[in-house]
Amino acid sequence: MQSPRPAPDRPRVARPSAFDSVSAFDSAPAPIPTGPPFRSRFDRTSMRRRSLLAPAPPPLAEPRSAGSARASILREIAISFESRNARPRPSPESAAGRSSPIPRTHDMSAHPDRFADIQTQLSRGELIAAAAAIDAWRAAEPASADALACRAHWLRLLGRFDEAAAALEPALAATPPRACAWVERARLDRLAGQAERAHAAFDAAHRADPAATGWLAEWIELLHQTHRHALARPVAQALCERAPNEAQSWFLLGLTHHYAGEYAAAADAYRRADALDPAYPMLRNNLAALHYQMGMHRNALADAEAAIRAEPDSQMAWCNCSNAWLALREPARALIAGERACALGPNYAIAQLARANALKELRRWPDALAAAAHAHRSAPDDPVMQWSLAMLQLLHGDYEHGWANHEARWNGSRELGDRPRPSPQQQWRGEPLAGKTLMLWGEQGFGDALQFARFAPIVAEQATCAGAQVVFACFAGLEPLFARSFAGTPMRIVRHDAPQLPAYDHHLPVGSAPLMLGVRPDTIPSASGYLRADPARAAQWAARLPAGGPLRVGLVWSGSRTHQRNPLRALDPAACAHAWRDMAGVTFHSLQIDGATDVATMRAAGLEVIDHTAELSSFDDTAAYLSNLDLVVTVCTSVAHLAGALGRPTRLLLDVNPHWVWMIDREDSPWYDSIRLRRQTRYRDWTPVLDSVRDELAALAAARP
Repeated sequence: MQSPRPAPDRPRVARPSAFDSVSAFDSAPAPIPTGPPFRSRFDRTSMRRRSLLAPAPPPLAEPRSAGSARASILREIAISFESRNARPRPSPESAAGRSSPIPRTHDMSAHPDRFADIQTQLSRGELIAAAAAIDAWRAAEPASADALACRAHWLRLLGRFDEAAAALEPALAATPPRACAWVERARLDRLAGQAERAHAAFDAAHRADPAATGWLAEWIELLHQTHRHALARPVAQALCERAPNEAQSWFLLGLTHHYAGEYAAAADAYRRADALDPAYPMLRNNLAALHYQMGMHRNALADAEAAIRAEPDSQMAWCNCSNAWLALREPARALIAGERACALGPNYAIAQLARANALKELRRWPDALAAAAHAHRSAPDDPVMQWSLAMLQLLHGDYEHGWANHEARWNGSRELGDRPRPSPQQQWRGEPLAGKTLMLWGEQGFGDALQFARFAPIVAEQATCAGAQVVFACFAGLEPLFARSFAGTPMRIVRHDAPQLPAYDHHLPVGSAPLMLGVRPDTIPSASGYLRADPARAAQWAARLPAGGPLRVGLVWSGSRTHQRNPLRALDPAACAHAWRDMAGVTFHSLQIDGATDVATMRAAGLEVIDHTAELSSFDDTAAYLSNLDLVVTVCTSVAHLAGALGRPTRLLLDVNPHWVWMIDREDSPWYDSIRLRRQTRYRDWTPVLDSVRDELAALAAARP
């Protein structure tokens, strides 16, 4: 969607809601938690002449970067940039994977031998010997910045952080600048949670000694921890150039490419690390995560199992094992792995999420909800955990909490991460609208846009009463249908891809309207239907599909073939043909776009299917066609929402883990009066569902006059 432009020169100061007297608008949602990535302005050709740390820009404006969707996916799997799981690290400088010795040829100190000896003592925990060496050095050279840096390091290891910072002050003022002092300053800032200051200190250390390598891994770790993955790339590349024989260098470069979604480059770097050290901590774990994201689920499972053999108590490896088993359609095995991950880390959010995902496929709904809630409590600022909890809350009909958590979808849902949208700061949250323009806009897919469109006239009516003008920017493919159906409502309907959209003061995605309206399952409006097909087109099809004959049944057996759950939602055309062929008094009509090959399969298997989809080029065409059918049989896709919104009788076939809209353990839907739900009861087993539809169609056909 093209982002609508704000109206110029209009104040946008949030004030108390003008709708205080309208209960539907009494409460506004909390701000959406965000954690967008940052751009890098680093020029690799001038690495030794410029700062490695470019100024970080403010949070990215929409449209969002491709990294946003990847970030949400990365929060669902277990990627490690450190080996803390496998080998305890006593200090920050050794936390980022396997620590490397400080090369004496590129030492940070003016006294490399003395400095390196003390650093070795400190890394080994020989604090008493190190103290004596530091005191002797300071006695000989009271003004030595390097000796002061060593003392600050020693004080930090004792937890005397204020004294360490004070000891560093004269060292930081040394001329020329001493890299060892700035590195120690960065470590203190990290411990104090001062990420920005730590970034700047590492950058100063690099400028003081561009050839140093011993601490670059710490800087890379910090950049990844603060989601500055683009800035980590030049640092990781520099580390590989300066320490090409260290597995850690290539591991961290692989991680950097991994976060950037550069999977081939990540795999290459990980392989380089593997060649140098096959036992490098967490390498197999990260390869499992990488192969999972690349869709190589068997490889992911093999890597995860190898990681578990190397470190049986690695909760990350067990998480990735669970994810791999689930992707291989083995939810029971996925649950075992997920439960082991939770046992190792009860408050590890990714483990609880993996367990929840397996429980959903096994229809253990209360347990799944509890696991998702635990994940959210463990990581309350993580939008992936909040979004996952929202899906289960809405599925259970807990709209009070579900709609609020539904606002995390922009950063928590992998499907929405790359979608352009207007600025979150201008989203309407209940501010007075008198004299303002409110832009409603369709979001997500066509099914969601059709489902949530029912709220647009209600919001428009109340906003207009408050003195606002309302514009509804909808998907181009829905504009004719919406313009006809919502004629007479106080809103202007425009296409979302119009060359110039109207100016606005506030915007509201239609998926947020239920939160603003306080919608509950028993207050969903317009369940009997709210869309109208084109009468002229419907009449044309009526002449070709006369009523009074056989039962006319429309079929949709697959949703979007790129949707991650479509393999579980879709029906096998041959299985449909086997279940429904040779039925007297029934004609089947394809509503499946791009389904010609499947239609041929059905016909070859004995099920005659009428296919006019070549003449259906829009939702308006499909609406006119299915208005002349007696029944629609469909899987979870946009046609289900279209049929329900038109009030057409529909049988919706659902897999064991349905979209939240359809809730659980019920045959009806509060969203659409005309839809009846037919659910799987066993994972990936459609046979009972297809048989029940056959029996129902036979009964309906027999009852026709």
